[in-house]
Amino acid sequence: MATQTTRGSVDLSKKFKNWLFNTPGVVNTAGLDKIAARAAARAGEMLHGSLGRSEAHRLLDTVAAEAGPDTLNWSDAALEEYLAAASVLAQEALGMTPFDTQLLAAANMLRGTVVEMDTGEGKTLVGALVAGAHALRGNRVHVLTVNDYLAHRDADWMGPFFGRLGLAAASVTEASAAQERRQAYLADIVYVSVNELGFDVLRDRSCTEPGQEVLQPFNVCIVDEIDSVLVDEATVPLVLAGRARSELESVDVADFVKTLSSGTHYEVAPDKRNVSLTDAGLAAVEARWPGVELYSVAGTPLFSSVNTALHAEVLLQRDVDYIVRDGKAEIVSDSRGRVASLQRWPDGLQAAVETKEGLLRTEQGEVLDQLLVRDLIKSFTAVTGMSGTAVAVSEYLRTHYELDAGRIPSHKPCIRKDLPERIYATSAHRDAAVVLAAVEAHATGRPVLVGTHDVAASERFAGLLAARGLEPQVLNARNDSVEAQVVAQAGRRRALTVSTQMAGRGTDILLGGTPANPSAHADVAGLGGLLVIIVGRFYSPRLDAQLRGRAGRQGDPGASIIYSSMEDPAANGQEAHGLELTESVARDVDDAGLVTRAGLSALLDRAQRLAEQERFTTQQNSWKYNELIAYQRKVVLAERSRVLHEAGAALEILAVLDGSPAGIPAGGAPGEGGGRLAEMAGILGQEEMARVCREVLLFELDALWSDHLALLSEQRAAIHLRALGRQNPLDEFRRETIRAFEGFLDDAHANARETVEGLDATGGQVDLEAAGIRRGSTTWTYVVDENPFGNPTDQAIKWLLKKLGR
Repeated sequence: MATQTTRGSVDLSKKFKNWLFNTPGVVNTAGLDKIAARAAARAGEMLHGSLGRSEAHRLLDTVAAEAGPDTLNWSDAALEEYLAAASVLAQEALGMTPFDTQLLAAANMLRGTVVEMDTGEGKTLVGALVAGAHALRGNRVHVLTVNDYLAHRDADWMGPFFGRLGLAAASVTEASAAQERRQAYLADIVYVSVNELGFDVLRDRSCTEPGQEVLQPFNVCIVDEIDSVLVDEATVPLVLAGRARSELESVDVADFVKTLSSGTHYEVAPDKRNVSLTDAGLAAVEARWPGVELYSVAGTPLFSSVNTALHAEVLLQRDVDYIVRDGKAEIVSDSRGRVASLQRWPDGLQAAVETKEGLLRTEQGEVLDQLLVRDLIKSFTAVTGMSGTAVAVSEYLRTHYELDAGRIPSHKPCIRKDLPERIYATSAHRDAAVVLAAVEAHATGRPVLVGTHDVAASERFAGLLAARGLEPQVLNARNDSVEAQVVAQAGRRRALTVSTQMAGRGTDILLGGTPANPSAHADVAGLGGLLVIIVGRFYSPRLDAQLRGRAGRQGDPGASIIYSSMEDPAANGQEAHGLELTESVARDVDDAGLVTRAGLSALLDRAQRLAEQERFTTQQNSWKYNELIAYQRKVVLAERSRVLHEAGAALEILAVLDGSPAGIPAGGAPGEGGGRLAEMAGILGQEEMARVCREVLLFELDALWSDHLALLSEQRAAIHLRALGRQNPLDEFRRETIRAFEGFLDDAHANARETVEGLDATGGQVDLEAAGIRRGSTTWTYVVDENPFGNPTDQAIKWLLKKLGR
């Protein structure tokens, strides 16, 4: 496979070194520093010479002529010549002369390495340098961003540079119409968010007319915030949905779960990611629905419904996991702090949350098709990317994507001071300490950024600071439309900003607030630069590092500090990871609530790493369940492509089933050939008949695939019951998946023939809409993983095993 061959070309010596030093996936990026230095020197000579632009274009012509079948096969000479020429044209077009470190990053990415660059080191320009190089060689380049704002901004910002290279760049956003998308994807370089590209793939898969597709073949993919996309969101399915053909049955248990009491009827896990019914809770369920035996297979749907409602009621918190805005429950991304656009929970949980909040339930829908972000990325011939925290997941990238990662040194040495973590006995003690630290720093004129986990916390701290007479700027999911303005001003003297997670914001915090005022920059630098206060550790140390990185950009002074409490999830999850804290902690507390026990921060470090590894394991399990489904989808898509693009293919398939001759003559007489299709062809004509057969066959293929996905989803939810018989759930799921797919294409063909035979062709036309042949167009992403908040069925299994004494 071309993708694997291109990305897997790592020499044996590199693999040996990685194994020897136990750093799988980490490479030394310094090997190309001499090329970057020579390119920078050569660019300087051209910029000061009389033939700068003409010499640059001559070098570009040489680079384009060297193009070969291997996308990542760049010789040292070609790298040097391209980077030198691109530096000259970037200066002319953008007024930006790339640093040596930016050229080093681009060189490594052109060789296929994922690079880690600190915040403020110019990743946008690096991405443009790499995109331009690949496009010059005839590759179609997709630059994937984390949101529409960055896609539009970066395409416009870098557009003049691409123009100097003789290339066209465009962007695609949620607001782009079909024709705008089609035109944008024809550009040499297109900037698009990951979700929008995935949705376009799904829509193209459902086309019913040749030429309706908007996408072009995939070549090169450059992923911004690559660890966020390839790691944190890799198992989030992008979904194409349509109105359900039948109303989904559901049991309204929301009122029931409101009557249950914590500690009596249910228990919440220490990490607050799972809730389970106690024996008293189970007895209450049996008393409410006495006719259902919960420990039977038939009782599993009710049991799951109760657990789903309980999850919504107890675990999903308003202004933490979601906000209510404009009459809707909108999910907040825990890695970015923004509303996750077009994202929803699976229908049962979505409905439970809406019922909990007294909102109108969104229309139930059925999944017509879905696509994992991981599978989308792996469809490109070559993939690279950049992030501020890529090396931390290097082993993951190597294992799952055959990508190596390496760190690029900062342009100027980082002098930020990462102060020792302060851990308090309670969250109340911690919050008081955070407010005091912010007030004291603000009094000196120093800009302060308080980083919180969720909307509720950001607004709580804003209120606490306001009570001290301050006026903080708040950035969270409620006002993310003004984030660029808020972030851009967060480095001014006396600026006080309270924000949720800062990952993927795309705007640097400049000391003084503007590059056009050096005196303001110097003034703030003299105060110590930006102070970042992190309120409690995030679920991943990478998110903590991203917040820290907002201070000390490009050699500026700055400081960061984490304020934690023993009530935070990171501390509460200790026992789950075999790191139970002893009661001695309670004795090692001073009058302000500060825990003075030595080594506690290191213990939390370990727990945090273990928690992230657990998330990775969850993702791997999810992919294992998806692998066979992805292969089956390829089979269906191949048949779909044949029907869509081969003239008359659908008519020939159905004619054979009907007993009609494969080639029905245009304008044939009714009944000629002896089959219903021949009769209809005599009425409609050959061309219209072929179109009708194509529409129907494509619809039936898609409908049967939707039913297949629904069946597999049900099987996936109940497959853990096989553990009662000491069977491997994954092996059993694979067997059931293969069995369910047997005869799939034959069944789709038969369904299509039956549908066509039932059509009314009187009057020389057929009303397909009236016959129920309609397409879905709604897109969203599902919040789904192998164990979201604790799988309800898993809880059923645990209880059943307990009942059976196992």
